[in-house]
Amino acid sequence: MNPKYTRILIFVVIVFIIYKTFQHFLPDTKSEHEEFYLQDLDKFEKVKVSVYYEALCPDSKFFITYQLLPVYEDLKDYLILDLVPYGKAQTTEVDGNIEFHCQHDALECFANKIHSCVIEYVKDPLLQIKYIECMITDNMIPEDAGEKCGHELNIDFTPISECAKDIKGSQLLKMYGEQTNSLNPSVRFIPTIELNSSQNIVPQSAILKDLSKSICQLFPI
Repeated sequence: MNPKYTRILIFVVIVFIIYKTFQHFLPDTKSEHEEFYLQDLDKFEKVKVSVYYEALCPDSKFFITYQLLPVYEDLKDYLILDLVPYGKAQTTEVDGNIEFHCQHDALECFANKIHSCVIEYVKDPLLQIKYIECMITDNMIPEDAGEKCGHELNIDFTPISECAKDIKGSQLLKMYGEQTNSLNPSVRFIPTIELNSSQNIVPQSAILKDLSKSICQLFPI
């Protein structure tokens, strides 16, 4: 063999050996998502994500739009979605008449009722969160938003609208109020997020900052 080519071959072999040696000591650079998807997740229980929010709350809007929807789209096979539209509202009931006082006034109470009825009538969780996210991005005229988003998602808004205007909507919102008021600790910030029925298994600040990372921490990887 030509001495020149021999030297080149030896050089290549040495470089390869050095590369493999150093590679052994390098940290694993796989992202958490890559590690997550490499697992056989069928053997793990799904993570329940409960979101206690308000229809006109800017922080709720931000979390649902930029955290909850994209994370649910990525991990929907491993999550149970539980949306609770009530927040810091108050319920009063006199002689069978249910009334609500909401943090962002009566408009939010009506919007919360529409959200409650969306959850009641739209059973597919992905369509449900898409509908809620669509509405919450522009919810200042709740009925218009509900109709527009229903049209975009090919969902009939009529029974949802009728529900929100009827006693059914009030009963649903009252139920969500009872669920919200049963939280321990009670809500101090909206949205409040529970993972597997706990506010403390992962700190709220971490969940609000990075829902995906918080969820992945609950799987044994």
